[in-house]
Amino acid sequence: MGFIDDGQVTAVILKDGSRIAADIVVVGIGIRPNVDLFEGQLAIEKEGIRVNGKLQSVSNSSVYAVGDVAAFPICMYGGDVRRLEHVDHARKSAAHATRAIMSTKTVEDYDYLPYFYSRVFTVSWQFYGDNVGVCVPFGDQSAGRFGAYWVHKGRLVGVFFEGGSKSEYASLAIAARERPHVKDLELLRREGLSFALDVAEPLSRMSLMSSITSADSHLLLAKPSTWMLQSGGGLAIGMAIVGFVYWLGRSKKTFH
Repeated sequence: MGFIDDGQVTAVILKDGSRIAADIVVVGIGIRPNVDLFEGQLAIEKEGIRVNGKLQSVSNSSVYAVGDVAAFPICMYGGDVRRLEHVDHARKSAAHATRAIMSTKTVEDYDYLPYFYSRVFTVSWQFYGDNVGVCVPFGDQSAGRFGAYWVHKGRLVGVFFEGGSKSEYASLAIAARERPHVKDLELLRREGLSFALDVAEPLSRMSLMSSITSADSHLLLAKPSTWMLQSGGGLAIGMAIVGFVYWLGRSKKTFH
């Protein structure tokens, strides 16, 4: 509870009676999913509608649930059922459910990486993965670039970072999904952000090469005859331009 003196908050009093001085109090009350309508009609788990990887109710295949009310299996955690409360999951689960409804037999299971973010004025952070195990803080809080890793059973399972760039956050997401082995927590703390960047770099390169050599690619490895024709045509045009520039230069010298 808060302690108010002359209309101003001056402290917060905890349940054990201890008192913490404060000028402002921010209360996060959270939410409770409204699933009362489905009690006795659909399978309920972890205060949400229990669904499968297609976001389809496990007790009634004609019902799909998305967002905060869906209790779904997370592939990267061995199918552990979670209920996540965030706009990113709400949007992506809705899109996946739509694809599942349109093509149930071909769509893959919802493979979601838990993700949370927040922005308040100049403060911005992102979190990926799971916050279980040992928390390893890193970075420089005074500089506004700091974070923490979570290591569980010898693997990195979650990461939080404040003040990162778009590419840095992308690397953190890759690291959280890959769940690399961590042998030395102190070394992890010292390496900080660079640990995730080192994990993500080779995987990002592989992803780039995969996109270049995919079946839809028009480059050398996918369609060599087309690539060679295009390259040959480009070389011929380039040589023609060079020849024209050379001739024009010689002509100017002759006219003078």
